[in-house]
Amino acid sequence: MSVAVHTEGLSKSFKDHVAVADVTLDVNAGEVYGIIGPNGAGKTTFIRMLCGLFTPTAGRGTVLGFDIADERERIRERVGYMSQGFGLYGDLSVDDNLRFYADLYGVRDPAYIASIRTRLGLDEVGRHVVASLATGVRQRSALAAVLVHRPELVVLDEPTSGVDPVARETMWQIVRDLADDGVTALVTTHVMPEAQRCDRLALFADSRLLASGRPDELIERSATSIMAVEAAPWAEAFSRLHATWPSAALYGTRVHIPVGVDASIEPEIRRVLHGLEVRSITVQSPTMEDAFISLIEAPASTVVSR
Repeated sequence: MSVAVHTEGLSKSFKDHVAVADVTLDVNAGEVYGIIGPNGAGKTTFIRMLCGLFTPTAGRGTVLGFDIADERERIRERVGYMSQGFGLYGDLSVDDNLRFYADLYGVRDPAYIASIRTRLGLDEVGRHVVASLATGVRQRSALAAVLVHRPELVVLDEPTSGVDPVARETMWQIVRDLADDGVTALVTTHVMPEAQRCDRLALFADSRLLASGRPDELIERSATSIMAVEAAPWAEAFSRLHATWPSAALYGTRVHIPVGVDASIEPEIRRVLHGLEVRSITVQSPTMEDAFISLIEAPASTVVSR
């Protein structure tokens, strides 16, 4: 399997601020590769280096075989980048935007442009002004503009931010279809169910690559079981449990505590919650969100990237 993205010790600093530190990873051609992590973890800076928008401070990397520091124009010709605020012109129609971006890349194939519009379900809104469209439709329109020059790699920075569940499902089906056609997709997301749809993931935290692997690998690595606790009042219950187990996280009114292979802490939980109404304590398998929180809060020496 060929490698679409390769980095070794890739780093980026802005004056005294280290945005990305010593990231080494590979993205295989044709896979959907997710990048997850809390705000400020370095995800966007990392992908902007891959797209040739930022010059690395240290380390090296290649995208589609081209050096990200010295061959940025060659990369831009082959990569489609959809940022969180992708620059569609709101006072132009969808069709006008597609023609504009096609002209930028020297694409002179109206039939292909029309096929992209059809593929992304935009035929009925082609003449509509972009500013008048629903958020999900605007996102698909932005993705259509990204695809007009037939990129080999698409980089999507939170492509479903602010969209409804139906629009989110549509966008992910499009991403999967692109991968089936051999296009590599690099996607950042904060939505953990979305992260589980990726072939592999990279978890960033504090400007570093904390862990990488398939979603099921990261879940298995984080904890083998979760104690799910529901008690009232829930805010007080969470405060007490988090003080005792810092890895505890709140899910609605329930508290999840990663316990690894040791699920025998129920008596200790009841002691900590003495005086509160304990409604249930159950053992369950960890979710992707549990893994996300557990890996971020684990000591750095215990997390191994793959």
